Amino acid sequence: MNIKDAKNYIKDSVRIYLKKDEEGEYRIPVVRQRPIFLLGAPGIGKTAIMEQAARECGVGLVAYTITHHTRQSAVGLPQLVKRTFDGTEYTVTEYTMSEIVGSVYEYQERTGYKEGILFIDEINCVSETLAPTMLQFLQYKMFGNHKVPEGWIIVAAGNPPECNRSVRELDMAALDRVRVLNVEAEFSVWKEYALSAGVHPAVLSYLELNPEYFYQVTLTRDKREFVTARGWEDLSVLLTEYERQGMPVGLPFMEEFLRIKKIASDFASYYQMYHAYTGRYKVLALAEGSLTDRETGELSDLLKEAPGDIRCMFVRHLLAAASERMCTYARNQKLFKRKKEVLGQLDTYMKREDVSWEGFFRKRFQEVQIKKQNGLLEPWEESMESQVDEDLKTFLYAGQSPSGKDRTEELSVQDGLAEEEQRLKEQGAALCGFLGRITDFLAGTFGEDLELGDWLWGIKNHGDFKNCGYTIKPEFLALLEEKGQEERLRKNILQMEGLYETADRV
Repeated sequence: MNIKDAKNYIKDSVRIYLKKDEEGEYRIPVVRQRPIFLLGAPGIGKTAIMEQAARECGVGLVAYTITHHTRQSAVGLPQLVKRTFDGTEYTVTEYTMSEIVGSVYEYQERTGYKEGILFIDEINCVSETLAPTMLQFLQYKMFGNHKVPEGWIIVAAGNPPECNRSVRELDMAALDRVRVLNVEAEFSVWKEYALSAGVHPAVLSYLELNPEYFYQVTLTRDKREFVTARGWEDLSVLLTEYERQGMPVGLPFMEEFLRIKKIASDFASYYQMYHAYTGRYKVLALAEGSLTDRETGELSDLLKEAPGDIRCMFVRHLLAAASERMCTYARNQKLFKRKKEVLGQLDTYMKREDVSWEGFFRKRFQEVQIKKQNGLLEPWEESMESQVDEDLKTFLYAGQSPSGKDRTEELSVQDGLAEEEQRLKEQGAALCGFLGRITDFLAGTFGEDLELGDWLWGIKNHGDFKNCGYTIKPEFLALLEEKGQEERLRKNILQMEGLYETADRV
């Protein structure tokens, strides 16, 4: 199972487990709500999908790495208390509340979420003293004498033994109490995410040509070499920033992220070639639309004679440019929509007596800070809320009067939003023009071939494509369907290979 399917599986399970009947009781009793155990190599995104699944299901998330805990912090500390049995007083041992269970209650109080996901990472790396506690936890949702609150779904994760020497394989008693999902790295799934996330085009084009290098783990007696999805993404982020600062990178830099020397060396050479050809093939100028008709024709002729790896690199760079534009446009759409929502809230607030819009924004600032402190805001959401307040206050200051409720304030805000809406329409038209221009260029240069198919497939499967208003020409839909069939066939082949490998092991 790939990481995307695993996320959807978790979301479905959360929704099923949290369904209630007419009397308000969970349809599936808590004792039958088996925990989900994600088993997969490091760096494929197990932790990241938990955050996404919780957000998309509208529930809370409390995450713990169990290897950071001792038996005392997981179960609770012993304390002596007096108890009377059959008329005789005894001193007995009880335990304080588990730090993990206590954190769930604290999270409920801070955020208001009464239902959520309790995510326990590295569960199969617990010490021998904690192993019985984990069995109790998986079966009864208890740490020590204290239960996890109802409405909290248990999801655990761990690495296979070949990736972590600390792994203690779960025995049959533990496995009989969980739903095991074997999660594997799959480049085609990661590529969909990478396009939306703005992963460096050199990384994407290299992996398009060498998908077998996307995820590798090599074990020898002396050392362990590996390349992971996390490594590629972290490398992409640093490469982008180094380029922005004009700083050179070499093989030692690549080896910090790609821990297999052969792959690091190969990518370092490819990256140098990438920079050399980016200038020669005028990728940026084509994306910006600054080429003359003559220059565009010369570039088309040059690309027709280019080898396959250069063509792939060229298309990946154009997809990166398209991704940046689509993300920017979608972000501006969300910002504009959010401004209108907040303006509606402000209008309702201002109908009350003895209030001011300054008080409204102070209240909003406090609410944002509370959400931030409790991890309920993504960085981009925090930035958007700050931008909304800043822009609306600018509009209001422009029309401010001494009374604080003058009609000019409303006019100023409406004028400001009208101008933004017009700019947004112009930006959308420019984006559609860009996508159409590049599509026509690739069709004219390569015909209905692999390069055009990659381009259309890339923009269509971008997370923000549906918001940009661009329509792919009908004559290209057959090519797009062919590309889709190719991707589905590739996925089926990978699944069959996995089944054969499993059969061989058996």
